[in-house]
Amino acid sequence: MDVYQKMAEHYDVIYGDNSDIDFYLQEAKNARGPVLEVACGTGRILLALLSNGIDIQGIDFSRDMLEVLKTNAKAQNLVPKIMLASMVDFKLDQKFNLIIVPYRSFLHMLSESDRKATLENFKSHLNEGGRLILHIYNPSDEDLSMVDEYHHFEQEDFIDNGKRYVLDWFLKYEKQNRIGNYKIKMSVEGEESEFSMQLYLIKQKEMNELLIKAGYKNIRDYCGFDYLPFDGECSEVVWIAER
Repeated sequence: MDVYQKMAEHYDVIYGDNSDIDFYLQEAKNARGPVLEVACGTGRILLALLSNGIDIQGIDFSRDMLEVLKTNAKAQNLVPKIMLASMVDFKLDQKFNLIIVPYRSFLHMLSESDRKATLENFKSHLNEGGRLILHIYNPSDEDLSMVDEYHHFEQEDFIDNGKRYVLDWFLKYEKQNRIGNYKIKMSVEGEESEFSMQLYLIKQKEMNELLIKAGYKNIRDYCGFDYLPFDGECSEVVWIAER
């Protein structure tokens, strides 16, 4: 079973941090034209932008996540434009002034060929001068030391809608191919579930070279969502590149 099929019901609780929404809203306003969100999931960002008058549509490869998005949209009286598709090879008739790929979704591209094809596909859907924004994760030295077996690195314990959630996070890193194997053990009112996923933990230099080879220009990377210069240490990195 696809991990997002299993996670869809609880995704908004697990990944409920909205600290990036103001950033994407401002960038979307500055774009002054159509916006595409890739890997829009349950609509956390897409619906926030749509409710603020942004001309936005979204794609995601998980049918279950998009079904949750539709439910969320209906609750807000919104009618989103969404499509089931992969970021590697989606094809839309429209081009965009801005493409956003939030919350590390690009890191699900595990092979070099998929990363290259994806960036080229994004570029083919951008208007001249349009911009691509990628949010990726910069692993720490501690992350990269979690080899050979799963290492427990975080626990969250909280109440949401009257239900107690306990989330335990684990990581096993594969040095030879830079794959991070993540596992989440979740307890909701004592009912246990387990999810796993893989991310390619890309280096800054490699990401920059990929964007250059794909033909992007004016490439910049920032620490977080406040346009602070990337210092090599921060965990959340925002790349902005122009067609």
